[in-house]
Amino acid sequence: MRRVRIIATVPEERIDRTGGDGSTPKIGDIAIPDHGFTFPDGRSGGSIYCLTAGGQLKWSADVLDSEIEAIPDNEDVP
Repeated sequence: MRRVRIIATVPEERIDRTGGDGSTPKIGDIAIPDHGFTFPDGRSGGSIYCLTAGGQLKWSADVLDSEIEAIPDNEDVP
């Protein structure tokens, strides 16, 4: 499964508050990419989501590619 790490603060207006446990993305959080797209201003980004240890949705957000980094498959992360 491909994973990404948050490396910048995600603006509040790009956090989806319709689901999840009320958490917000924090720098260092590990997330799963859902799909990529281009923002209206032409910047590249996508939707990502984070799950709790129990597999429940913690949060989801739209992020710029510059706000995340890919985690290599061989990197051990919690």
